[in-house]
Amino acid sequence: MPFKTKPTLQQVFVISLFGLSAILTLLFLIVSQTSRTEIEESSERIRETASREIADRVAQILALPPAIALQFQYEMAHGLLDPRDPREIEPALAALLLFNRNLGEVTLTSGVRKGFDENGEIQLEESPREQWSVFRAQGADGADRIWSRHVHQENGKFIADRRELIPALKFGALPMKREPGTLADPTTDLTFVTPAAQDFYGMPIPSDLHWSQLDAAMPESQPRVEVSVQQAITDSAGAFLGVLRVGVLAEQLDAAMKLDLAPPGQGDPHRIFLCDNQGRLITKVAHGEHIEEVGIDLRVAPTGLPKEIAAALAEPRLRGLAQNDPPSSGRLRSDGEEFLTTFFPLTRTQEWIVGIVVPESYYLGKLAKMRRQLLTVSFGIILLVIGGGIFILRGVKRAQAQISDESLKMNSFDFSPAPTDSTFRDVTQVLESLEKAKTAMRAMSKYAPIDLVRRLYRENSEPTLGGQPMEISIMFTDIKGFTTFSEQLSANDLADALGRYLDIMARIIQGETHGAIDKYIGDAIMAFWNAPEPLPDHARMACLAALRCRDAGLALAHSPEWGGRPGFETRFGLHLDTALVGHFGAHDRMNYTAIGDAINLGARLEGLNKLYGTTIIASERIVDAAGSHFRFRLLDLVAVKGKNNAVRIYELLGTKDGASAPDATITDYEEAFAYYLSRDFTSAINLLEKHVSDAPCAVLIERCRDYLREPPGDDWKGIFIAKSK
Repeated sequence: MPFKTKPTLQQVFVISLFGLSAILTLLFLIVSQTSRTEIEESSERIRETASREIADRVAQILALPPAIALQFQYEMAHGLLDPRDPREIEPALAALLLFNRNLGEVTLTSGVRKGFDENGEIQLEESPREQWSVFRAQGADGADRIWSRHVHQENGKFIADRRELIPALKFGALPMKREPGTLADPTTDLTFVTPAAQDFYGMPIPSDLHWSQLDAAMPESQPRVEVSVQQAITDSAGAFLGVLRVGVLAEQLDAAMKLDLAPPGQGDPHRIFLCDNQGRLITKVAHGEHIEEVGIDLRVAPTGLPKEIAAALAEPRLRGLAQNDPPSSGRLRSDGEEFLTTFFPLTRTQEWIVGIVVPESYYLGKLAKMRRQLLTVSFGIILLVIGGGIFILRGVKRAQAQISDESLKMNSFDFSPAPTDSTFRDVTQVLESLEKAKTAMRAMSKYAPIDLVRRLYRENSEPTLGGQPMEISIMFTDIKGFTTFSEQLSANDLADALGRYLDIMARIIQGETHGAIDKYIGDAIMAFWNAPEPLPDHARMACLAALRCRDAGLALAHSPEWGGRPGFETRFGLHLDTALVGHFGAHDRMNYTAIGDAINLGARLEGLNKLYGTTIIASERIVDAAGSHFRFRLLDLVAVKGKNNAVRIYELLGTKDGASAPDATITDYEEAFAYYLSRDFTSAINLLEKHVSDAPCAVLIERCRDYLREPPGDDWKGIFIAKSK
């Protein structure tokens, strides 16, 4: 677009002022009209989601007893338990209770069936009739304890023995305590008679809330309430063995109702409860409530109910809900206050329903305040824009000049290219001048480390010949067999492959690990860390760069853009030492580089990979500095070519939690190397022969065999003299 056809900032500002006023007015109207609907729908979704979560919790609780009964029936049907042997029944029932902490009791009532009467009820032999129960009860100290109770016949009467089961001891060694008095026949209880009847024989029969039959043996002020499943148990031939009752205490249902829907730190006004479709509570909602008998059912006595829960329980919508109906949401009014409600029927229950009630003001009370605030802010913004418009318009031209001057300084040091086109012709001019400077700086950064360019730019200085001693971490890389690889490709393919490879290496070294690439030597790279900018953990970054470069090279070879060419296998040498770092060369042409003995040693370490069949070799100083973050293997004590002093060299295996080599190989190699240093070559060979597939192990085995054939001199200290680069 030509400059003269573009509007100026002043023109756009005036148009934007009127547009802003119109938009704010329209926004206010839209928000006012749609906010209430959206908030109500959001509230309904929150309540339905919470109801489903509560329903899932209750379903999990109610699904446990049938599953336990089915498991027990399976064990009986396959002859895994003898129902007449207390040494098997009592531990089996105890195991079910121990492994399922939500269970309150597991009871097996048994007898010998004679047949069924005309009403389909079971007829039993007079004896034996007995009942084994294992149940939970709190001790005097409040701790959860497991009790066993055995009801059996003695002299024609039913008596009970019980004992506390201590899992750490053998049950048979625990004493039984006789309960005083006589008991009713346990086979006359409805929880036995109903599932043993002909119509329900072998079917799991769920119950509503009921008193626990076992509470006669427990010292509690009020009997406990439970929900249970009863099922007739048969053996493999279908013969009747007894009735298993598996119960869950109602306390589990009370706990399942606890769900906080408010943000952290805020009180939750949502009231969640479990009731039936007659408006009778199944779970407690307030302290001090007790259970009472309502007809044939047990329900929570509605004492001191919050007004919203009392109103929700009286809702006519609740009376018509069946267990397969969808959730029902609505509103109710109580004492002049509006409430939102949701009723969620539970399937596979005695018409139980999860109810949630919350004050409407919790969601909509903020709406009126928000509308007032939005109206005030909208008019305030319009007045501020109009009042400041004249001042802003006067300063636009001056601001343009300031923007141009300040942008040319490029304090952010971001040289990445950006579009220069703009709606405003004056801003376009600024962007184009800025882009020219950025282009020049990007070109400079391709020939020198970016941190060096940044420092020279920040200090407004020119490079001068000279250097200073600095501790740096050095990395040399080289591609294995690159000469052979280059002979297989055309010049263009080779350039493309090498370019992709070096681009990935450079991105990891310079971008991810904050290193500086000193130079490219054909397919090789020399890089260092801690210069020109200090890097506290430079040794760790160097090791991390080597591992990531290795993995990235392998990934590149398997990527579609590699085009099926043979992959590059890179070898690395890592060293940490003091080197002379600075600008070297001629006055009109210089390089920022590092020189010194440390650089030569780093290059030699890379070359040693050929000898040991390794990928990454690091010096002892690297290991000392970064060993807490990575796993290394001590490889050898080596005097590299051109050096008299020996250095310990290590293989970098990976990070502490991601090393690829097996621990046994590493441990055996280092132990064998200790034998090697102590001249025990035979022990070293014996230890390594099971790891011959590991290249360093194979190298050390061969060297030990050479020394067995021709032992070293008395002055030998385990140093290997490397004769090649």
